[in-house]
Amino acid sequence: MNASVSLATSQRQKQSLSAGQRQFIELISKSLPELRAQIAAEMSANPAIEDVEHPLETPLSSVEAQRSEENDEPDFPDDDYEPTVGKDEEAAERRMAFFDNQVKEETLQEHLLQQLPLSDLPREDYPIVEVLVGDLDDKGYYKGSVADVAMAFGRSEEEITAILAKIRDFDPPGCGARDVKECLLSQLDSIENADVREVVRLIVSNHLGDILSGRISRIEQSLAVGRERFKEAVLALRSLDGRPGRQYPSERERVEFVNPEVHAVKENGRWIAVVDERSLPGIRISEKFKSLLEDSTQSDETKKYVKERIASAVAFREAVEKRRETIRQISQEIFDRQQPFFDKGLAALSPLTEVDVAKAVGLHPATVSRTVRDKYAETPFGTMELRKFFATAVKTASGEEVSQQSLLEKLSEIVDDEDVSEPYSDEKIAAILSSAGFPIKRRTVAKYRDKLGIPGASQRRVR
Repeated sequence: MNASVSLATSQRQKQSLSAGQRQFIELISKSLPELRAQIAAEMSANPAIEDVEHPLETPLSSVEAQRSEENDEPDFPDDDYEPTVGKDEEAAERRMAFFDNQVKEETLQEHLLQQLPLSDLPREDYPIVEVLVGDLDDKGYYKGSVADVAMAFGRSEEEITAILAKIRDFDPPGCGARDVKECLLSQLDSIENADVREVVRLIVSNHLGDILSGRISRIEQSLAVGRERFKEAVLALRSLDGRPGRQYPSERERVEFVNPEVHAVKENGRWIAVVDERSLPGIRISEKFKSLLEDSTQSDETKKYVKERIASAVAFREAVEKRRETIRQISQEIFDRQQPFFDKGLAALSPLTEVDVAKAVGLHPATVSRTVRDKYAETPFGTMELRKFFATAVKTASGEEVSQQSLLEKLSEIVDDEDVSEPYSDEKIAAILSSAGFPIKRRTVAKYRDKLGIPGASQRRVR
């Protein structure tokens, strides 16, 4: 047997992000209150940034400053070095008060994304996870389109589905499921007894309708696993959570005061996206701090530190400006695609996806997803989160594609007009919708009812 050793060279392309790109990605993901808190933290840590009054005092109940260890204890060049600027006590108090008043309750999306480094998912899948997690509803269910994500990232639908399955293993388990069955089945590992676990799996897989209707005895007769074993399985089933995301605050619960960043302004018949620059304090480089570079009494080490702090401040300011321009660019593309909305409201939304906008503005879909999350626009119909402008397409009987919102509006109208003493069943609502050009099934009606928060017929009945 001959053994040989040889060397060969090969070329590989690997994309790496610069420090500026990483900072931009971090800032574009932040809501306006979070950005203000980040600026406050940067002002507190970097003496090169001149202290300014923040122009808009908006009460905040949902944000905290994300301070790194480096920000907590700035690394001055010498133990006895003291900057000659930033000594004003009032300025320091203003900074600290603004910083201390930022309080944040972790959202489901944030909690899941923090677990990414602990998972076995490769780094190149992280942007996909961010997009998928961004489309979870308040219960933790995935409400996006696997096909759209697959197309955006050049991956197969099977690969995207497999990543969703990985997310369901995160804490809390079950998040990322597309329905109740998928959610409960993904939590079976929490049941220690293998025999009981198998009975629960059979119940969830084959008797979900009986569970939701409370027909427990029918399930017991069908399975024939013995009364004690069945009772254990029912107890174990009740320990599973059909709404794993509910333990984390929704955006509606988390934000008490919304300060819209984008304002819709009509100019010459067209709605324009204007980003409100007054919402943020100006980031100015301190002239006094820069003067240290010309001070002959300062050491080379001190001047090196001053240059680093100034460069950091300039990079941070540029990242904030790039964030603002990106929000404006994406918002304008959304406004241009949804011009009828500004005259007629939600029912006039056209089918639109994040992929559509990403292609139009030349950005990655993950960037669009980060941008529209937690960003709000002031419109003639109230303040709306930017991602609410995206509408899933629904095909009518004539083959025309309209937004899902149109169907939801019609469903709401039907329920509003019903006789409360004899409310429509889901089957009847499906028939009315079909006659109106929306051919959908009874199960879909139930799903949309739940989405709108409309109870079933028996709960709507008034005698």
